[in-house]
Amino acid sequence: MIEIERKKNILKNIRTLVIVFVLVCYSYSTFAQIIPDKSIQNIQTTQSSSCTPLKGNITVLDESFSEGIMPPSGWILDPTNLSGTWKIDSERYHSPSYSASVWRHNCTGLMDEWLITPNLNFSEYSTGSNKIFLRFWWYTDIYVVEHSLIHFNVSISTNGGINWTKIWTAKDQSGFPEYKWTEIGMPIELSEYRNESNVTIGFQFFSNTTQHAIAQFFAIDDIIVFTTAAVNFFCDAGGPYHWWWFHQYDYIPPGVRFHGTVSEGYNPYLCQWLWDFGDNNISTWPVYTYNFYTNPGHYNVTLQVKYENLIAYDITTVDFIMPQYLNISLKPISFPGIQAEIYNPGNYNATHVKWWINVTLGPLKMREKTVANGTIEDIGNHSTVDIKSKYFFGFGLIQVEVVVNPENFVGSHTDFNALKIGPFTINLGKKT
Repeated sequence: MIEIERKKNILKNIRTLVIVFVLVCYSYSTFAQIIPDKSIQNIQTTQSSSCTPLKGNITVLDESFSEGIMPPSGWILDPTNLSGTWKIDSERYHSPSYSASVWRHNCTGLMDEWLITPNLNFSEYSTGSNKIFLRFWWYTDIYVVEHSLIHFNVSISTNGGINWTKIWTAKDQSGFPEYKWTEIGMPIELSEYRNESNVTIGFQFFSNTTQHAIAQFFAIDDIIVFTTAAVNFFCDAGGPYHWWWFHQYDYIPPGVRFHGTVSEGYNPYLCQWLWDFGDNNISTWPVYTYNFYTNPGHYNVTLQVKYENLIAYDITTVDFIMPQYLNISLKPISFPGIQAEIYNPGNYNATHVKWWINVTLGPLKMREKTVANGTIEDIGNHSTVDIKSKYFFGFGLIQVEVVVNPENFVGSHTDFNALKIGPFTINLGKKT
């Protein structure tokens, strides 16, 4: 009788093990059926955006010399030295494919070269309080400007060019780069002329010496006159961007990734975009673009977006930093799905962080599945973000791998041993 009872107990234990095994397989099979959805999440957190100094603007004048004609339609060329006056320049331009430039080179004698805009009616846009600005990009040699071998001036007239008032000169600008496009000194405010109906703006290159003639060069491009208006049109260049320099090579093509936006209600792909990356490189790609920086450093990035007669403008920065890493932890007990935390211990934000939660069965890491993934737009410095999977049911030992891959610096992953009991996940510690 004792022997029969012992056999019954053995059979009972075997049945119990079989039932548990079937439950585990069934629960994991059920879990596997959930996976195709992948619980894709887009966690939105507050993103640090750069200031928007100019938004809600209407263009009064927009000239980028894109037609390759000198003078452009409606403009006036008033030359002194015909062999060295303003010309269309196809070698140096800020936006494709031309600029206007003056180069003395082999020219002798006085050079007093004027390029004058069409008549502009500012009063047409006047509200009594609107502001008007002039903005353009320029390119020159530092030595000839600082030593007054050339003078580049911008003047304004309200009586058809009879009288001129100087409003800007290159020599007054400090810290501009040599032979790189810059907008230092921009924008120039013209609001005091808002009620004028016969405004012209003159760009003057003046030189009365042949000293360092080969370096007497000045170019301008992307000239815009605009006025503030009660329109909700603006752009955002994203950032500020903080990247580990070598991380540029993790992308094809290599480079820092930029993310721009425009006002809701405007199709960004119907707008004209102009990115200036601060290293003499530009892009006209809308929304998402990139730039490879040859040297680490600090760069000012400018974004200009135009839609019909509207224009918006934003400035952000790029800084290259030492690599930093994100810390990953698994909650001690997760319910109903797997819950983890991503902590940013560094001094800079982690941007566009892609993440995954992967699960495998037992110590042999069988049947690996991705139970959740998503993107976190921004993880601020010294801040934590929670991530989690959807509910799934199971029994047994599992391994949980959490992978994080920020856009701007090095990615990382951490493995955990865990016990799955029904809807609960118990963290047994990091895998060593």
